[in-house]
Amino acid sequence: MSAHEKVAILMVDDRPENLMALEAVLDSEHYLLVSAKSGEEALKKVLQYDFAVILLDVQMPGINGFETAEIIKQRKSSCHIPIIFITALSKANEHVSTGYLTGAIDYIFKPFNPIILRSKVEAFVQIYRKQQEIEEKNSQLEKQSVELQEKQNNLENIVIEKTKELLKANEELKVSHERFQKIFQLSPNLMAIRSLADQRYVDVNQSWIQFSGYQFEELAALTNDVLAIHSDTGEQNVAGASPKDLQVGIYNKEITYVTKKGERREGLLSTETATINGEPCVISTITDITELVDLEKEVSRLDRLNLVGEMAAGIAHEIRNPMTTVLGFLQLAKNQSHHPQPEEYINLMIDELHRANGIITEFLTLAKDKANNRKKKDLNEIVKTLHPLLRAEALMNNKVVLLDLTECPLLYLDEKEIRQLILNIGLNGLEAMEANGTLTLKTYISNENVILEIADTGPGIKKEVLENIGTPFFTTKDEGTGLGLAICYSIASRHCANIDVKTSEKGTSFIISFQQTAVETPQVANRLS
Repeated sequence: MSAHEKVAILMVDDRPENLMALEAVLDSEHYLLVSAKSGEEALKKVLQYDFAVILLDVQMPGINGFETAEIIKQRKSSCHIPIIFITALSKANEHVSTGYLTGAIDYIFKPFNPIILRSKVEAFVQIYRKQQEIEEKNSQLEKQSVELQEKQNNLENIVIEKTKELLKANEELKVSHERFQKIFQLSPNLMAIRSLADQRYVDVNQSWIQFSGYQFEELAALTNDVLAIHSDTGEQNVAGASPKDLQVGIYNKEITYVTKKGERREGLLSTETATINGEPCVISTITDITELVDLEKEVSRLDRLNLVGEMAAGIAHEIRNPMTTVLGFLQLAKNQSHHPQPEEYINLMIDELHRANGIITEFLTLAKDKANNRKKKDLNEIVKTLHPLLRAEALMNNKVVLLDLTECPLLYLDEKEIRQLILNIGLNGLEAMEANGTLTLKTYISNENVILEIADTGPGIKKEVLENIGTPFFTTKDEGTGLGLAICYSIASRHCANIDVKTSEKGTSFIISFQQTAVETPQVANRLS
């Protein structure tokens, strides 16, 4: 047993033989016996140890046992320690009466009985141990109480913090809800919220009511699409006749919808899914572009009228020359009917008629409603097919044609028209370059569009020419008809593609962008054209 686990007992006597006698009687592995030969030494020991009991001799020089006991009892840290006075039988009555006044618990009279001494000390030791156990339990209970209080305080702090966070989140949610309501209700676009579960109309904004002609009360029991929305290609159920369709996000898809009065209007549809009040919903937005489409149609009609006038003048000018030649030779043949016409005259008239027919054919190629035969094609394969032809043309003038092709998805293309587009732009690029020039045909994907880029290293296109590029009958060539690039733009339009031109002193690039929407669904010419 370690020293700190033993119970400390203080024995105070000025005679060594008495201390030895006490030690002999009380010797035990459970006791820590501490000796003191005077009252002063005993007081010092009391400061060092926590004693279970003190055996105190009454008669000692200096501070006697009574005075020592009185001092011990006056101190708060030691007043609880039981004291057993050891006194002689000759003065027992005197010592007993005085001892009670100074705080004695019990008495042992010299010469003492070892059994009685040991039993009394053991009794006080048991009391001490019980007190220690009680104090230890109290200490544990106090510690547990403190820990519980700390946990409670921490829990209260956590609850306070969480409450603050919830209040803040609730306030932010409230502000967000108010903003959404303002945006939803005040938006100039038609906005509707429909449930993904049963497709009922949860809410519609004022613009939706104004454009459609329906009141929200009429929609309460409806689950179908009352606007009969169709895409511009005739696809139905764009807004979602089934939950599966409703979950598909759509962005600015051109559609038509029908109002309550049966009026068909144009719009751009966008949809997005969201959870509102715990219910999965789809928010659909229609930007009404009916007036814009009508305006574009009118502008397009006026442009066509203007173009017809310009083209009529151009055709008249271009065809008049061969017709004049043919007319002259025919009049000459009429006046000299008895003389056969030379073969070169006849060949010249045939060439002039072919020239006039070619001009008319190119003019017809400009028609945007021209029948086409579009199929899924690999743009790279079409470019590779034309590469030998362009390279042969380039080699005759000491020029180079390079290919830089990247794997691209299949597109719906009219191969003959795309070949014509590549040849027209490619041959123009070769003609624009001096010897040692390089023509590069490049394919790649950018912003989800398939790109065909035809770049030359010529001197570039002048600003005044660039402004009129693609205009029918506008040409800088002496023998050109001015229809080549106009046909290219027409072909691009029929393929839902855009042509961008970038030019500088280091060369010119024609960038043809085929939209990804044209990858899966072949569409007819732009309905606004």
